[in-house]
Amino acid sequence: MKRSLGRLVVLMMVSVSAWAATYQWRILEAPKELYVNQSGVVRYECAFSTNAAEYTIAFKPTGNETYKASVLTQSDRIVEGKRIQTFDLLITPLKAGTIEIALDALIRHTTFASIENASIGRDNVRKYDFDDETAQLPKASILAKANSAALSGEITMEVKVDKRSVIAHEPVHVSLYIRGSGNLDQFVPYELNISGVNVFAEPPQKNISPSSAGFEGEIRQEFALVSEKNFIIPSIELEILDTATQSRKVLKSQAVSIEVVQGFERSNLLDPPQIADWSGWARYGLYGALIVLGIVLSEAARWLWKRRPRRRVKRFYEGVKTPKELITLLALSGEKRYLEVIEGLENKTVSLSEAKMKLEKIG
Repeated sequence: MKRSLGRLVVLMMVSVSAWAATYQWRILEAPKELYVNQSGVVRYECAFSTNAAEYTIAFKPTGNETYKASVLTQSDRIVEGKRIQTFDLLITPLKAGTIEIALDALIRHTTFASIENASIGRDNVRKYDFDDETAQLPKASILAKANSAALSGEITMEVKVDKRSVIAHEPVHVSLYIRGSGNLDQFVPYELNISGVNVFAEPPQKNISPSSAGFEGEIRQEFALVSEKNFIIPSIELEILDTATQSRKVLKSQAVSIEVVQGFERSNLLDPPQIADWSGWARYGLYGALIVLGIVLSEAARWLWKRRPRRRVKRFYEGVKTPKELITLLALSGEKRYLEVIEGLENKTVSLSEAKMKLEKIG
């Protein structure tokens, strides 16, 4: 029985189509309205007909002059043997009006044979073989409302002043905190201007991370204020769009009065007192009298220390009455250092009192 060539081709096409996966994109959720600079999430889903292990999706959205777009999160899962990939896209309108979100993604397909050849490093295979296809994603339409506020979201502000009274030229530190969620990445450094005060400002320190509202976290900006006169830190104001109430709000801090106390001036410390300034001379006289008194007390203490009563050590020869008796005691001691004294006593060239004085020196 001969097989028909046409039937064989049809069977091959059916076999290939049975192994190939199909996919479908759809939008799961999207905001209907957003204010300018307010971020919202558009969630896309790509559902495959199989586990689609040989498929990859390259989704790198870019915005245009009307909106910004970036991938916030993505997830990949298998449900009943079918692959489902979800992308959360962060959309931020830049202009008021109706904006159309029309994006595409690159679907890349490769065969298991290509993966195997590249994995084992065959000589004639240097890379994977891909079949690329551009998929047009469903369109989303968002109404962007006008908004002139600097920030949008659920945001709070706090201002801290470390002291209310300082010495002239001593810095006062002011800390500005912006916390919450919204377009915190667009925070513009606050400019603090106070007449007669030198203001030193540091760049804002941002501790924020992406979220469904745009970004969430905290921004901190530090100021150092230096003046030689009293001054007032004015109220710091920040206009925001509160997305919770969909209304404009002005965040304000309380004005703070700073007292500046005049400190010692270097020139005054170096100037000698005037002749007519008797209080200055009296002060210097008191200092001189205290120095003299200290010297006198020190000398008196040294004189008394030298003349303090000392306990006298009793010698073994103190009770001796005659030279002969002293000669006997010294001879019995067996100390050679006493020989000179003994000879002097025997020759009668040394008296008893002189001998005791020499023994005192000998120890």
